[in-house]
Amino acid sequence: MNNLTKLTAEEILDKAGISPNPEFYSARGATTSDLNYAILEKLYSLIESNLGKEASKNFVNMVKDIPKMSATDFIQNFYLLKSHSWKWNKKLLISSKGISVGGKTDGERKIVGTFTMGGLITKDNLIDETASIKNSFLHRHGVKIKNEVSDIWGIL
Repeated sequence: MNNLTKLTAEEILDKAGISPNPEFYSARGATTSDLNYAILEKLYSLIESNLGKEASKNFVNMVKDIPKMSATDFIQNFYLLKSHSWKWNKKLLISSKGISVGGKTDGERKIVGTFTMGGLITKDNLIDETASIKNSFLHRHGVKIKNEVSDIWGIL
């Protein structure tokens, strides 16, 4: 274990193909175009190879506990997992309802806020493909899913 690379949380997200900025996905709902089985598996693999088996098990528990898998809420909880030494406790769970208006400058925050409002007006934030995003991943890692139904890939 001494030879672990120790990527940062931001680098892990980036290498898995997801923006490390939760505001990038603000008000887009839980969509498989933002977050999906392949991304979760890549994240799991990167966490396991960089931080160890215990951290990857905690990652699985975090995924299990997130009720709506919007990329925004997922990334915010991912950073919570990291900030607690990669140890997950369901009490850490936050839900921003898929909204984050971050940015380094006032101009960036105004742009993100405008797009967020657009997502809310068009009701994009109501999209919920959570089962398709996480059920196959959880199943693969031995988590029993309540009211389990086959996802769109038919893997379950």
